[in-house]
Amino acid sequence: MLLISDEKTLAGEIDSLRKSGKLINFIPTMGNLHLGHSSLFKKSENNREIRVVSIFVNPLQFNEDKDFDNYPRTIESDKKKLLAEGVDVLFLPDVQIINVVKFAFSLGHIARKLCGVDRSGHFEGVAKIILKFLDIIKPDSITLGEKDYQQLLVIKKIIKDLEFKTEVRSYPTVRNKEGIALSSRNKLLGKKIFLAKYIPTVLKQINLEIIEGNFELHRLNYFKDFLEKSGIDRVHYLEILNEKNLARLTKVPCISRIFIAISINGIRLIDNMRIEYKLACSNDGFLIIKDINF
Repeated sequence: MLLISDEKTLAGEIDSLRKSGKLINFIPTMGNLHLGHSSLFKKSENNREIRVVSIFVNPLQFNEDKDFDNYPRTIESDKKKLLAEGVDVLFLPDVQIINVVKFAFSLGHIARKLCGVDRSGHFEGVAKIILKFLDIIKPDSITLGEKDYQQLLVIKKIIKDLEFKTEVRSYPTVRNKEGIALSSRNKLLGKKIFLAKYIPTVLKQINLEIIEGNFELHRLNYFKDFLEKSGIDRVHYLEILNEKNLARLTKVPCISRIFIAISINGIRLIDNMRIEYKLACSNDGFLIIKDINF
């Protein structure tokens, strides 16, 4: 595995690998690698492709210095895991990499929904570092998980808008045996980790009630109250939105997801669940199942 910290060196290595006929698959991470990351590495394993993994804790996407400082950093352990996975290149840039981003972009309403409401500038920070990586690596594909679904949409948008020739590959969230989405932040919860199990419980229950019929959007308020009474400090949002553009549901059927963000002891956790039916919404807030053929 090549370990590179300089962007010019990385660009040179990538160019040499590409000339040998290899395609480049890029997997961005912030480190503290877990089984969710391992799943992405395994699914992207391909003899025709070079897997380039970045580890960079991006200060631009943190709203509080404390959150940035407390983010788990386990670089030596991460290196061993990447070696075991057979990853070809590890890019470990210095923080100075964010100083110059030459692209102008507009994220539109996608960045103002959900986490964008109370995390001002977060998705702009994500976009800046991803654009920097795309410019250096020029990957044929980028591999992402669906837990950070809003971030996935942001990355899809900038790739499309700025006409990068990069295929976006996304894979379902990896969960533990209790259904909790794997996240580097989970270990910060300590003994309070048991509270996180209420997230998948609520998502599954909402999904079930939608399938059974007669679900009204105001029912989401009941689940918010349930979560906070269960010991969760705050529910930032719990919404059902069009998965393509995060628009509110209308009379026009669409594929949708349930999105949630909560805080436990100041640790923010997010999750989502796809509803395997096309949904429409009546004027009075009733969700209507249209069909499953999409």
